[in-house]
Amino acid sequence: MTTQNNLINLTNLNKNQPAAKRRGKRADHEGSIYYWKARKRWVSSIRLGYNPQTGKEVRKKKYSRTQQEALSALEELKVKYAAITNLEADSLTVQEWMEKWLLVYVAPRIRDNTLVCYRTVMKHIFRAVGNIKLGRLTEFDLQQFIWRDLGNKYRTAQMARTLLKSAMKKAIKCRLLNQSPAADLELPKKPPKRQFHKPSAEDWQKLVDFPSSLYYCWRWIILTEYVTGTRMSELLALRWEDIDIQRDEQGKIVGGSVHIQHALYRGDKKDPETGKRPLKLGTTKTQQGDRHLSLPADFCAELDHYRRKQLIQRMKTQGWQDTGFVFTKLDGNPINPQYFSDYYRYTRKRLGIATTFHMLRHDMASRMKSANIFDLKDIQTQLGHSSIKITMDIYTHMELEQKKKVSSWLEGGVSELLAKPM
Repeated sequence: MTTQNNLINLTNLNKNQPAAKRRGKRADHEGSIYYWKARKRWVSSIRLGYNPQTGKEVRKKKYSRTQQEALSALEELKVKYAAITNLEADSLTVQEWMEKWLLVYVAPRIRDNTLVCYRTVMKHIFRAVGNIKLGRLTEFDLQQFIWRDLGNKYRTAQMARTLLKSAMKKAIKCRLLNQSPAADLELPKKPPKRQFHKPSAEDWQKLVDFPSSLYYCWRWIILTEYVTGTRMSELLALRWEDIDIQRDEQGKIVGGSVHIQHALYRGDKKDPETGKRPLKLGTTKTQQGDRHLSLPADFCAELDHYRRKQLIQRMKTQGWQDTGFVFTKLDGNPINPQYFSDYYRYTRKRLGIATTFHMLRHDMASRMKSANIFDLKDIQTQLGHSSIKITMDIYTHMELEQKKKVSSWLEGGVSELLAKPM
């Protein structure tokens, strides 16, 4: 008689259930009891999971003389091993789990530049708690890391908390943990919002007229930002096929439009030959970022002039790369947004301008609001914000300016009242 015939599994035997149900495996921690004829003992058995090294099941058993004792023993086993959700949690480190989580659950659905950002933040996490076993990680470990290592880096702390909460939540779903040690982490004090420096008409003129020796297309990059308010990654990703210049029957330019549908960013993996991360052309940051914008006739005429300038640059440059991008380096290759950002920072400081490139984008919202013919929805569409809340948030600086004007106006009125004799 085989061992299998000697085992009678009472907890799985239910004649009222379909055969497929009776044959189904029990989940971890549910447990079962059965009678072992050869030893004349009742066996209480509970499965804790699988050994990550061997791949074999890990079970805990207890033997009893009677069925009632076996049922009691099974409950004792459940209570005793309730905290051990999966043995892998005691062999995996925080770093090993988060790297697996990032690769399997996150990387397939995000852009490479976002992945690079996540990896940068995770380096901070790994330095602090990466070697701790996942099952032994505590809220104290993570909170101490936030306060001690990221106390003066609010944005990094904010992203680190987001990544930790998401990774630990997935660990619970994967039955690696019972509860998340990252569920109630507190962030350091949020720094005051950066002051908005609105560019004046003179500032815009200085930027447009700056004689850049590095970027022959500098003037038209700034002009395009002025009329569109696009993100830098979207601006440098523009291709000639995205632009439609309209003419009347006499061939005169009467306007145009641009389709913002791409973003330029660096890839996650380095090129083995150059050792650098290559540029990639991907989708816009948000779904709402894919948008069509109108272009004024004067700007379209400038853009048409610039295209002829690019053709001249192409003819005189040996080894020109015909990439189809509107704005390129001297050899026709696309412009790395990070390098351009550094160059813009150098240029604005040289010109004595406090406005960052991102503030140029917000200036579009400011000018649209000042025109008194656009509502928030129009501005959201122009800038490609995913939520109207983001659009409303950029008005903080405008509201402060308005409050100052109201305060000045009230002060004048009060002064007049106080000047009158009682």
